[in-house]
Amino acid sequence: MKKHNNKKNLNSTRLPILFLLTAIGILGTIISCETEDDLPPPSAYVPPEPEPEPEPGEDCTFSTIVPELADGMDFECGGPEVTFFGEKDGSFTLDYVENPDPSGINTSETVVEYTQTADIEPWAGFFFDLASKVDFNEMQTVKIKVYSPAADQIVLMKFEDKTDNSIAKEVQATTTVANEWEELSFVFSPSDSDKFDRMILFFDFNGEKSAETTHYFDDIEMSEGGEVEEPVETGEPTATAPDPTIDPLEVVSLFSDVYTNVAVDTWRTDWSDATLEDIEIEGDAVKKYSELSFVGVEAVSSTIDATNMTHFRTDIWTGDATEFRIKLVDFGADGAFDGGDDVEHEIVIEAPTQQEWVTLDIPLSDFTGLTTRGNIAQLIFVGAPSGANTVFVDNVFFYNEAGVSNAPTSGAPAPTLAEANVISVFSDAYTDVAGTDYNPNWGQATMVTQEEIAGNNTLKYENLNYQGTQFAAPLDVSGTTMVHVDYWTPDSSELNLSLISPGPAEIPYSFDITNGEWVSEDIPLTAFSDVVDLTDVIQLKFDGNGTIYLDNIYFYSPPATEPTAAAPTPTVAEADVISLFSNAYTNVSIDTWRTDWSVATLEDIMIDGNDVKKYSDLNFVGIESVATPIDATEMTHFHTDVWTADATEIRIKLVDFGADGAFDGGDDVEHEITIANPEQNTWISLDIPLSEFVGLTTKANIAQLIYVGQPAGSTTVFVDNVYFHK
Repeated sequence: MKKHNNKKNLNSTRLPILFLLTAIGILGTIISCETEDDLPPPSAYVPPEPEPEPEPGEDCTFSTIVPELADGMDFECGGPEVTFFGEKDGSFTLDYVENPDPSGINTSETVVEYTQTADIEPWAGFFFDLASKVDFNEMQTVKIKVYSPAADQIVLMKFEDKTDNSIAKEVQATTTVANEWEELSFVFSPSDSDKFDRMILFFDFNGEKSAETTHYFDDIEMSEGGEVEEPVETGEPTATAPDPTIDPLEVVSLFSDVYTNVAVDTWRTDWSDATLEDIEIEGDAVKKYSELSFVGVEAVSSTIDATNMTHFRTDIWTGDATEFRIKLVDFGADGAFDGGDDVEHEIVIEAPTQQEWVTLDIPLSDFTGLTTRGNIAQLIFVGAPSGANTVFVDNVFFYNEAGVSNAPTSGAPAPTLAEANVISVFSDAYTDVAGTDYNPNWGQATMVTQEEIAGNNTLKYENLNYQGTQFAAPLDVSGTTMVHVDYWTPDSSELNLSLISPGPAEIPYSFDITNGEWVSEDIPLTAFSDVVDLTDVIQLKFDGNGTIYLDNIYFYSPPATEPTAAAPTPTVAEADVISLFSNAYTNVSIDTWRTDWSVATLEDIMIDGNDVKKYSDLNFVGIESVATPIDATEMTHFHTDVWTADATEIRIKLVDFGADGAFDGGDDVEHEITIANPEQNTWISLDIPLSEFVGLTTKANIAQLIYVGQPAGSTTVFVDNVYFHK
């Protein structure tokens, strides 16, 4: 690199210089005397003209910058300083290099080359800091051009607060081509504004990382990204949390309809960063914390003495929290938060199960910093992503394990599978195989009884060592893939299940034991198939210890995740149809079946010889015919066939760009139809009168069709036979 030297050579001519300086000094004195009563003359200094910025294509000096995301990053004359993480046994390099393929959507000269060697962590990546917090109010989509060595690789973009990495949000996209430039879009929300000043990138996120790979990327910029909506509600529980069964004499309850609660000053302190709503679910009081960063619950005026308690318990339900923390604070004997005799500790629950009630049953010994607990005055809940999650809370209490009930008070969860997919051994929900002996004479010492619990017939194994179930005729379960068992135990520390075929041949499957609640286990039959003949299962065997309650023992195959048969063939005459996508008709020209602002993965697949569009990881997907808008003026209906195994809602939007053919908000019209609770695992033919798209007042220039799936980003929808008709 060329270095500039600021030192110059000095000549030995001191005498003339002295004479010159003396003359200048005398002249200055004369001028000063003559003008001492006058104002000084205006400055003759003229600032230099700033050097113009280099035009695109001109040479520039590459420098390290702290980028402003709103200004975009083209990496032609500067790039950020990055920090790598997840090296493990590998390494990384990041260089600014010549474009390996200046064609298609990216003809720029300089791009970023990112190389990962083998044996790095699956979640390895790098980050760099931004000049300021990102403002998503006007533009919510971040775009990046990517040149990937393979298709179907996940690129994850994450933003964080560089001073608090619990304030974070991540969005992922999937590459669709190999060794070709493509633009990926990552959609955020106006509510994410002013939170993040660090960008983190993961290429081939959670990939194998078994060989060296090189990715190129370029041109990170923000855009409006078409129609971007606020994150949808993740829902809320429709059923109550399970009722605790612990003896009330061994409980100190802060919040539960089951117990008498002690006095609590507040369930949201004024220093909390969360919104609190007191709601009811099926008549049960529940605390709802939304926009949760952290919330303080205080009992300062009457601190809680948990000295004789062994556990802290609470039930939570969330649809979006990726982490949940619980902190207990004991103010000490003086009852004041002063740092003197205060003690505290925080427990972290990583990746809590979403969309269902989770019982957190935590031994107080796990709160290792809580060395005293005679004056507990604060309980703090923390959620992540910070400020962008909702958590429902019920049954908050301390208890002594001596009060744990020895029997369930509620029945096991009711199965929901169709009976046609089940071979039932023991369940009130299905017809059990005939002639089964639940207590054969094998010489075991276990006491076996059947008890009715909350109206549900249940097997009870008391003093379990081993216990068999004998079938009257061998079962052929080779057509199923799973075995299901619900269990409840007050005291067991070990429970195993074996399938037995003639020989006998068996192999045990070990349960992870949780005491005091019903636990549903779904076990792949591959856990047994190495030694067991699944066409000839003659017995089941449970072994372990303690007392075990069992219910809903059955073999099954999960419902299909994609269709095996084609959608119904349309019967409308072609003369009365404008078809966008169907093997039954001649289709009009469509610009794209997945716009670059979509949040979904598209695959063109064949099912039973029929072309089908498969949208996975679906939040929303745009289909555009801007180049040749569709004139549906004479049409009366919109038709599409959809198939899904997991979508709880599907929405369809039609957008007419108007006579000017541009999406500009001028003469545009649109409307969205919602299909709530679509039937799953079967083709559904949606034949919707265009009159039901009430906002679609004109339909001569339809240029956009949008499908939306719920839960957002985690559904798969198959689409066929998309057309307008009379």
